[in-house]
Amino acid sequence: MIAHWREAEPGDYAVIGDPVDHSLSPRMHAAAYQADGLGLTYRAVRVPAGEVAEAVSHLAARGYRGLNVTVPLKEEAFAFVQAQGWRLSEADGQLGAVNTLLLPERAALNTDVLGFLRTLQAQGVAPGASVLVLGAGGTARALLVGLVRAGYRVAAWNRTPERLSGLIAELHLPISALAQPDPAGVEAVINTTSASLSGDSVAVPWGSDSVLAYDVAYGRALTPFLLAAQAAGHRVCDGRAMLAEQGAMAYEAWLRRPAPRAAMLRALDEHI
Repeated sequence: MIAHWREAEPGDYAVIGDPVDHSLSPRMHAAAYQADGLGLTYRAVRVPAGEVAEAVSHLAARGYRGLNVTVPLKEEAFAFVQAQGWRLSEADGQLGAVNTLLLPERAALNTDVLGFLRTLQAQGVAPGASVLVLGAGGTARALLVGLVRAGYRVAAWNRTPERLSGLIAELHLPISALAQPDPAGVEAVINTTSASLSGDSVAVPWGSDSVLAYDVAYGRALTPFLLAAQAAGHRVCDGRAMLAEQGAMAYEAWLRRPAPRAAMLRALDEHI
């Protein structure tokens, strides 16, 4: 049972979210600490939406030095660090979401975007390609900004069109809003929706053109989104590589030393 933040044991680092029991971050960071001979702890702590401010203060008092933030708290964490005047780069400030907190330094950053872009390019989808992003939450917002900055041509779709149109208007970016999640003419379809976490799928009308289906979620098996894409003959990629890369960058921000990336990715692969 994952502890609620009020019952969390003292520790060094943690991932917060709700749900958070699925997270492989504790396994990955434990492997990194072992590889580097560090006697540190990394826990998963349940923080319901609306409780980030209280939880961060409480965990800092319990000795935690750094936190990763997962769904659905990335936007709330961003609002918290802005309200508290924490250090945040201009580039990360435009993303509207953070996933890494440095508590003693009162600083925050987003390692999701660069981690994602590195893994997307490793899959052969280079800047200049057309991509379709599914979703309009905190992860989608950050990836939309990052993709446009990196030179991708971006379209997006969300179950609630009004939320997506509002997001696009706020970002002031050249993003096309689609009425349907149509993958025609794109090189990658990127799922950032919460559907995979609840075992649901997104009804994408997969065609015959070769497309990379990339789900930022991950699990013991392929998500329903990826299973449908694979059944239609497309390449698939889940969120493990992104998790490892963004986790490595968080490790380096916290500890000021190179992360043992091979050990971190191996820990994820061995668990699945």
